[in-house]
Amino acid sequence: MALPLPLALDHPTLPGLHLRRLRPSDAAAFHAAVTTPEIGRMLFMFPVDWPLSAAEAYLRDLISRETAPFRLAMDAGDGAFLGSIGLVSDDPAELAFFLVPEAQGQGIMCAALDGFVNMVFAHRDIPALQARVYHDNPASMAVLRRAGFVETGTTIGTCSAQRAGAETLHSFVLTRD
Repeated sequence: MALPLPLALDHPTLPGLHLRRLRPSDAAAFHAAVTTPEIGRMLFMFPVDWPLSAAEAYLRDLISRETAPFRLAMDAGDGAFLGSIGLVSDDPAELAFFLVPEAQGQGIMCAALDGFVNMVFAHRDIPALQARVYHDNPASMAVLRRAGFVETGTTIGTCSAQRAGAETLHSFVLTRD
């Protein structure tokens, strides 16, 4: 079943906020965000020297995907790329998200996560959504908790392409119930 996109999101000061498919024109903004250490070190696969051409190819692959891995863009209604949210795996269903720095702290991610979770549970037969967050990312942990995710424990991981060694990851889960 096709995802219902674009998906309008309920945000008090950005009435045009929505999730939409990524576009080739998002590549430069996506690349700039994920290669910025502030964002990229919180993600798992984007090294700081990741070339723009790789970002363009990555987005071309994701643009029409509806199964994991897939990512959607957050947009304030004017076409500007604000961030991304998506599933990085289906079994288990694990999500990942980020916002560009200028969009952080405005409640955008809370609205995007709520809309994304509702869409995924409505269109996927999965029992739960999971997320892993680095120990030094309290903002993302707070967003997940506000959305009803429960912390289930911690692990030590060396997953990020922008981190040198093993670090603590907090695991979260939200069940369909």
